[in-house]
Amino acid sequence: MNPHEVPCLRLFFPFAIGLCLGAWLETPIPALRGILTLFLLIGVWLSIRQFSYQYRWLFGLYLNFCLVVFAYDHYIRHNEGRLPLHFSTHLPQAHAFVGTVYSAPAVGQKVKIPVRLHSLQIAGADTFLPASGHVMLLLEPGPQTDSIRYGDELTFRGEVTQVEGPKNPHAFDYRQYLHFQNIHYQAFIAKDSCVRTGRREGWAIWRWAYAARTHLLQRLAAYFPEKAEYAVASALLVGYTADLSDELRSAYAETGSMHALAVSGTHIGMLYVGLMFLVGRLRLRGRFGRLAETGLILLGIWAFTFVTGATASVLRASVMFSVYLLGKAFWREASAWNVLPASALMLLMYNPYLLFDVGFQLSYSAVAGMVFFYPRFYKLFPPMSRWLDEPLKVLLVGVSAQLGTLPLTLYYFHQFPVYFWLSGWVVVLVGAIFLWGGAVLIALDACSQTAADALGWLLFQMLHWMNKSIFWIQQLPGAVWRNIWIPLWLLPFVFLGLVFAGAALATRRGKWLMGLAAVLIVCGIQQGLATWRHQRQTEVYVYCVKDGRLMDFFLGETAITLSDTLSEKQENFAANANRIAHGIREKVLLRPGPALCFSHPQLYVQGPYIQFLTQRMALLDPGHPQPKLPVEVAVLSKNLRPPPAPWSCQLLLLDTTNKKGQLQRWQESGARLGFVTYNIRERGAWYYQHHP
Repeated sequence: MNPHEVPCLRLFFPFAIGLCLGAWLETPIPALRGILTLFLLIGVWLSIRQFSYQYRWLFGLYLNFCLVVFAYDHYIRHNEGRLPLHFSTHLPQAHAFVGTVYSAPAVGQKVKIPVRLHSLQIAGADTFLPASGHVMLLLEPGPQTDSIRYGDELTFRGEVTQVEGPKNPHAFDYRQYLHFQNIHYQAFIAKDSCVRTGRREGWAIWRWAYAARTHLLQRLAAYFPEKAEYAVASALLVGYTADLSDELRSAYAETGSMHALAVSGTHIGMLYVGLMFLVGRLRLRGRFGRLAETGLILLGIWAFTFVTGATASVLRASVMFSVYLLGKAFWREASAWNVLPASALMLLMYNPYLLFDVGFQLSYSAVAGMVFFYPRFYKLFPPMSRWLDEPLKVLLVGVSAQLGTLPLTLYYFHQFPVYFWLSGWVVVLVGAIFLWGGAVLIALDACSQTAADALGWLLFQMLHWMNKSIFWIQQLPGAVWRNIWIPLWLLPFVFLGLVFAGAALATRRGKWLMGLAAVLIVCGIQQGLATWRHQRQTEVYVYCVKDGRLMDFFLGETAITLSDTLSEKQENFAANANRIAHGIREKVLLRPGPALCFSHPQLYVQGPYIQFLTQRMALLDPGHPQPKLPVEVAVLSKNLRPPPAPWSCQLLLLDTTNKKGQLQRWQESGARLGFVTYNIRERGAWYYQHHP
């Protein structure tokens, strides 16, 4: 690949570096726009000057520098919190707000409604002030909240607060997730405090798109009465994943098939192949025919995009394929390595935060893997019959996409599905059939109920057996490698190793294998040092969990866990990522109680008392109101009342089983009695490391 033939790829990397610098520093630079304008003028002057050929790289370096600076400024200015009328300047005095729902609400344990504010009212004032900014409203599900749609104008009252960061180490950062959606504030609102004004705003095409998705979901529910089959049908055809159970999500994730349950590049690709087949029957010829063919395919892709609700993943895929098709229509030899970064640059110019969206990263990594690896893998096999060739292509496409996303899969999900190639045959073939079968089903639903019932039954059976196949693959021995931890600094090395492996496959030159060997050595050294550190660790974590008590004692690669009323799901949500990061291979679960007695060379637990090496701890609640022995740390639970006199204790940990009022009383009493208090609800998990 000649670098001069892929200018968009060369422009993409400095632009992405500038966005990453913006995300890392998050600091506005005064007069940066003026400085950038000056740089551009200097760049124009340099471009018309004549320089010696040996100094041509200087202009390229200068252009890349300008791109980095422009991308940095583009990222910083995209933050809605820096708008001049942002509502945060009136907090906490503001108590009433008016805004518009700018995206489809998400239904779960809470109904999440993204609202763009345009006015607010200060407490005690009679008039509303203009305002701007985004808020995530969280309401209890019900008929009143379920009827809220895109474009509705809402007025609500309540306390708007900043989104909190993670309270436990290595836990999912919901604040960062919302930040990359340009949302930094949220409000828990009672249903009777949120009212629709009756006004409708927003684009009519988006209202039509969300209404079309709702109608499709209602019709799918009629033909797929079982919850599991309906959830998979709505995910495959519409990209709606809210009804997927934890069991289904786990099965598809652990078999490497989760991409099939979100309308994205895979679905648009299958749609593209089908449309190419249909349009090919028209036998259009010449340049006009090629343009007409491209227009019909684009019309089909974008119609599907809006009918399925125009979710972020399908929009990305549609833009990517549209740029690719237009490039092929006007320039037959357009390189995919020029088209892909061109579409990415278009999307990032619209929204620079997309670069940090996991779906965006996985989409482009998967397509890049297919573009690079698939043709090279296919050439390794001899010619064969069509009945063997087509399944082979499906297999190689899945392997190529999995290779492209391998570093991100390991980094984000800490696991690797071994039988992804087997599940790929199932979900790609069934997904392609269901995509077109579902379209026919919706068409028949409007004109022939008998035919629609028959086709719906066939599709239901197909999804039923696909789910059974996925669960069977999940149960195969060694189906998934779990607990893989890659630190952020190592991720570029993993990608670099993949690039070296691809270059070695493409060029058959040993220098690329040497580069791959160097990357493997770096990864091996990191893994060796991490294992050495994990085998010697002696640490304690008291986690922040809702209305429960959870403690981990890390002794080498073993975690001894004290948990009282938490389910396995609650425990894993709070602590599993931290355990993976610390290389924990074995867990021993203890339930606190008067009869508890546990002995280990470095840990002894009896009743409410814990001896962890030289650290003495006590678990106190109304059943054990105060320590009878001197301790360094006491964990206070279940609204234990403050004592009239101080104990022999150095630190009080107030866990989340205590109500807010009781926590306040403890903090006041701690200051009076000489206790040092640590509020886990406010400050997050408490951590202690023993130093020999």
